[in-house]
Amino acid sequence: MAVRSRSTFLFTAGATLGAAALPRTTYAQTLQKVRIAGVISDLFGEPWYAKESGIFARAGFDLEVSPMINAGAVAAAIGGGSLEMGTGDLVSGVRAIEAGVPLTVIAGSAMQISAENSSFLAVLKDSPLRGPKDLTGKTLAVPTLVGLATSSIRAWLPLNGVPLESVKIIEFPQSGMVAAMQKGSIDCGFLSEPFINMARNDVRSLGDPLDAIAKEFLVSVWYASKSWIDADHARARKIVAAIYDTARWANTHHAETLAILIRDAKLDTDKVQGMGRVTFATTLTPAMMQPVLNTATGAKIFDHPVDASSLIAKI
Repeated sequence: MAVRSRSTFLFTAGATLGAAALPRTTYAQTLQKVRIAGVISDLFGEPWYAKESGIFARAGFDLEVSPMINAGAVAAAIGGGSLEMGTGDLVSGVRAIEAGVPLTVIAGSAMQISAENSSFLAVLKDSPLRGPKDLTGKTLAVPTLVGLATSSIRAWLPLNGVPLESVKIIEFPQSGMVAAMQKGSIDCGFLSEPFINMARNDVRSLGDPLDAIAKEFLVSVWYASKSWIDADHARARKIVAAIYDTARWANTHHAETLAILIRDAKLDTDKVQGMGRVTFATTLTPAMMQPVLNTATGAKIFDHPVDASSLIAKI
């Protein structure tokens, strides 16, 4: 469900972290510590790219980055006070806000662009399932039950003539979906990079439910503790500027960011060569968020319409 360009690039032994010569600083003791988190994948990878690029350090911040299982866990940790900010999918975080968790949206992150489709419902190559209508009576796995994948699937199935009640949707880590399909525990799973490329010899696409939302929109955003943002707007503005500097860097340094993913997610270098990459947003507007929120409302993830402009921090 992430957005990646379809162009491929050559990843060689020279594109390791050492050879990439990522900028470093030597004055961490003078920096303000900021605790952030995400899920280790390209879609939510900006926290790791921000730290390794040195961009936040040059802006005066020492990032402490933690991996979490999904976007819901990131939102809960920010709300609980163990993080200042992090990346997460738009639906999971906004659902937490609607439930009273004191979060605010401070910046855009990964974009979905329909023409660069690189997420889909995956089935095994020898699966008898050939189209959406074959999903009736089947079990479908998503990374989180209250996230973007689920809301898009709930919109996409009826558009393809499949009653929602006829499909069982369960939560399952993307890293284990192919093995679960091979064991017969699930019939298909929602995959994004790097898992698509890693499983390219084993799976094929049954379609991409994200196409039911819009041609272009934000998949993930940066959330922050509302009280932490409100405490110092000048600091918050520096944070947002560093986020978008990171986005510009990541969009033009694919070899370096892939090396970070390989190291921190412990990926097989050979299996991720040529994978599609995320395009990160360098701005944030309500129009980039609203299609996702409307889809989630229609899918009953939210119990009332949500106005995107009400979620963005005023700094």
